[in-house]
Amino acid sequence: MDLAAAVLTAIAVASLVFHFARRGARRDAAMAVAGLKAADKGDPGTRFRHFPAYRAGVARLGRAFSPRPAAEVCGLLETSGSAWTPQYLQGLRIVAGLALSVLAIPLGLAGLLLTPLFFAAGYRAPVMALKRKSSRRWERVAADLPEVVDLMAVLCFSGESLFQALRHSAGACSHPVSREVMERVLEPVLLGESAATALRHAADHPCREIRRFSRTLLRAEEFGAPVADTLEELAVELANARREKDRVRASRVSVLILLPLVFLILPSFLLLTVGGMILGHTL
Repeated sequence: MDLAAAVLTAIAVASLVFHFARRGARRDAAMAVAGLKAADKGDPGTRFRHFPAYRAGVARLGRAFSPRPAAEVCGLLETSGSAWTPQYLQGLRIVAGLALSVLAIPLGLAGLLLTPLFFAAGYRAPVMALKRKSSRRWERVAADLPEVVDLMAVLCFSGESLFQALRHSAGACSHPVSREVMERVLEPVLLGESAATALRHAADHPCREIRRFSRTLLRAEEFGAPVADTLEELAVELANARREKDRVRASRVSVLILLPLVFLILPSFLLLTVGGMILGHTL
């Protein structure tokens, strides 16, 4: 019972912290929908912009325990699009671990044994949040890529080169995340390299759809296939894959609806009906 109380307390505290941390973002989004203010495209670090001392202290703590951040941490920060520094992330992991460990104090002796597990869970939580953010970022890119490839096919059919089609398509992306990713793919070409070299760099991109896009174009260039036809076929394949993902995601909703039904509504119904009958019979 004490363990359940500690876990529920941790969930409640985390929910409150997340609620107040996202308050500014919700307000900006609501004002943007009402047409009163542009939506905040900003970085995730701006949610604590009113607490510079807090950010500086957390970064100093992370710098003290990890003066040389690992390459994996830097890569995760880059792929997630976060404005956090590696020192701030390390300090945030330590703070989260200590905060979660404090919740084990009411458990007494059992809490002392579970403290390392609580600390490990809190220490891992910021990294898991960044991985989730990175996954959503690539999902957004994958959702916009079929339209980008289709536009590139139309431009190539009209007589433009692959570089010009890629540049115009990158500028036409509706979402800022997709535009940023496509501009990074295009960046080597703007620096003087060939389109094939840029696609070869993008062949190792973290996003699976971007890797497929670049490798398909590289194979088309190697075998001399028409680029416009290849892009048209790729756009159809990506659109079908996106449609299949949406169908699978929609099919999961019916399963998720069963969770509150089985664990909340059904137990309450049993307590009100069968529990009352049992209580009346015992009395």
